[in-house]
Amino acid sequence: MENEQPKSMKGHFLISESNMMDPNFKQTVVFMVEHNDEGAFGLVVNRKSELTVADIIPELANDLGVSRPVYVGGPVQQELVSALHSALPDGPSTTAMEIVPGVFFEPGFRQLQKFFEPEIWESIPLEDRPSIHTFLGYSGWAPGQLEEEMRSGAWVTLKGKPSIVFHPNPEQGWRDALRAKGGIYKIFADSNQDPSLN
Repeated sequence: MENEQPKSMKGHFLISESNMMDPNFKQTVVFMVEHNDEGAFGLVVNRKSELTVADIIPELANDLGVSRPVYVGGPVQQELVSALHSALPDGPSTTAMEIVPGVFFEPGFRQLQKFFEPEIWESIPLEDRPSIHTFLGYSGWAPGQLEEEMRSGAWVTLKGKPSIVFHPNPEQGWRDALRAKGGIYKIFADSNQDPSLN
C-alpha cells in the first residue's frame, strides 16, 4: 500500500511538517543515507550555508570553488565534510555508495576534488558534468529516535529522487518535495497552511 512506511527510511526524504519547531529542521528536506537498528543518518538537502567550497578547502579558491555553495547537512559535527553527487564520468569512487539511482553518497571530499579543477571540469562534456553538493555536518538519530518522531507526525516521507536532491533552487526544495508527495500536501505547499491545524 502507498501509505505504508518501509522499515528503513534509507533512500527516502523526510520532509518536515509545517509546524516543526526545531529551527535546525524547519522547512527542510532530509535525504536519508542510512537507517537501521543502530540509528539513522541523513543530510538536509535544501539549506545553503553562507560558505562556498573555496572557504572550506582553500586549495580550491578558484572560480569553480568560489561559485559552489556548501550546504548545512544538519546540526551534528558541523566540521565534517561529505557530499552527494550524480554519476561521475569515470564511474563511482571506491568509497561512494549509491543510495537511490542517480544519487551517490561520498563520505569525504578528496575523491571529488578534481572536479573543482577548472581544466578538468572544462574537459567534461556539458551533458556529462556531475551534480555535486557539498555538506558540512549531518542529521543523526539514535536507535529508535527517528521512529518515535515519525510516530508523532513530525515528518512526511517521500521516496528520494535526484531532482530534489540536486534542486537548482534549494530554497524551493521543501515546497517542491511536498508537491511531489501530492494529495493534500500539494495544497499545503501551495497555500503555506499548516496541515496540523486541520
